[in-house]
Amino acid sequence: MTRRDWLWRATLAAAAVGAGCHRASSGPGAAGSPRPGTSTSGHTLQPAGGGAFQFVDATQAAGLHFTHSAGERTGVLPEDMGSGLAWGDYDNDGYPDLYVVNQTGAYGSSHIQGPGNRLFRNQRDGTFRDVTDEAGLTLHHFGMGAFWADYDNDGYLDLLVTGVGGCYLYHNEGNGRFRDVSASSGVFTPGWTSGAVWFDFDRDGWLDLYLLRYVDYPADPASLKFLQASQQYGLTVPPALNPQSFTAQPNRLLRNNRDGTFSDVTAWTGMADRRGRSLTATVCDFNADGWPDIYVGNDLSENRFYLNRRGRFIDRSAQTWTAENKGSMGLAVGDYNGDGALDFFVAHWLSLGDSLYENLWLQTGAKELAFTDAAADVGLAYISLPMVGWGCSFLDFDNDGMLDLFVVNGSTLENPRQPELLAPQKPFLFRFDGQEYHDVTATAAPSIARPLNARGLALADYDRDGDLDAAISSNRGPLILLRAEGAEKRNWLQIELEGRKSNRQGIGALVRVAAENRKWVQAVGSQGSYLSQHATALHFGLGEAAKAERVEILWPSGRRQILTGVAARQRLKITEEA
Repeated sequence: MTRRDWLWRATLAAAAVGAGCHRASSGPGAAGSPRPGTSTSGHTLQPAGGGAFQFVDATQAAGLHFTHSAGERTGVLPEDMGSGLAWGDYDNDGYPDLYVVNQTGAYGSSHIQGPGNRLFRNQRDGTFRDVTDEAGLTLHHFGMGAFWADYDNDGYLDLLVTGVGGCYLYHNEGNGRFRDVSASSGVFTPGWTSGAVWFDFDRDGWLDLYLLRYVDYPADPASLKFLQASQQYGLTVPPALNPQSFTAQPNRLLRNNRDGTFSDVTAWTGMADRRGRSLTATVCDFNADGWPDIYVGNDLSENRFYLNRRGRFIDRSAQTWTAENKGSMGLAVGDYNGDGALDFFVAHWLSLGDSLYENLWLQTGAKELAFTDAAADVGLAYISLPMVGWGCSFLDFDNDGMLDLFVVNGSTLENPRQPELLAPQKPFLFRFDGQEYHDVTATAAPSIARPLNARGLALADYDRDGDLDAAISSNRGPLILLRAEGAEKRNWLQIELEGRKSNRQGIGALVRVAAENRKWVQAVGSQGSYLSQHATALHFGLGEAAKAERVEILWPSGRRQILTGVAARQRLKITEEA
């Protein structure tokens, strides 16, 4: 029996057992009734006023022509990890643009077989135009992730791109063009850089950079034949595809010097995570003390929860009950149960099941931050056992005021019918009914209710109609753009921040909204996904509420700002008060 056959049989058996043992939810709202419009039997979901909540494939209509990778798959690890994508309004016209990362040929080859990374400018009419070359962003490399940020507070988004051969930082010149400042800024890091997150760890008003690194993978694939095969699940694993065959690389925390350069403060802050094999990270003030904490998702090593103690970090993975070792790819942050504390979701590798860490900070009144995995209680654990989860995000896709969940999947095992490709898997669009999550992909996103080799997921309201749309990158497959329809009939509120004493984008701010005896909280820039970045504007579904009685912003600077009587169905830009 091959490793592939063994794993598939094991996970299918586990899924069957899990389905039989699944118990009724004891989670939030267990005593209540499902929300209006909930479907658990495959019926079309209906909004108030008629119509259907649905994601429609708008890729061709939007003019997005892109296929990831080129050439034949040669069976090395970097090829199978895929690449991400990122939304960011680089030209400040109010509409998010899309940057997509690519791998332009066989790993280790200097021969370019396909297009490099692409920047698609939003034309504000539902279509996009490729402006990569005119923007000065032509880059051919073995790409991984992309992350926008205004690191110099000049009002224009700059761009960080990661890859197997190192990372690149591009400064936005404000005239539609970018300048490569990778070396002069001190950001360039050789080797395999994977995920990254921009945040103001020391609260000085300038964004710093936490750069993740994966493993020390040889640049010449020919050297892989000298590696020793290893054992996993009692079976032989090809060394070229096993991360444990390679040495983990330390991460880097780069402090913004406020002059266009960065200094490495990794050792001083305690953020190296030398055994991590890190892929993704999310930053959020989980204990609401004003200082951004960070959770790091690692592959084949323990995840790390770092608590921020006024600019220095202490490892509280064990104490917070989040020190899992499951092979983590995607992260998402949201207050799924509406208790006012931010929880987070983790997408995992095959047969491990996804996790939903419920924040106990406010429930228990504990002096120390702690979480509990509620995935089994809300229906997320067993259904995900056969899957390899990647990009993910909480979202209120139907604007009813409850957080749903989007997860894209794709196996790292070979396709039995096409060994040159990986086995595709169906994505999950989970709808929350106040008790459990239900997979409604077939009815709410029928165009993607099919197996995909998906990797990256990034959300944005690209057409500014009041609901969140989605872009999906597929490993060795086409880019997918999904336009949301129907949710705009319900009420919503979008909030974009502009910092003054805080960083320009307000990254790290906590925003609380109250309407008709319901409350929501979100953190700006906290979503992790996988090698991808969502638009930073916050989206709140308000259901039938015509206004928000109160909007409260706790800025990274420590300032608190309150607005009252805010009308629904608008995009509100809030500037930090002097």
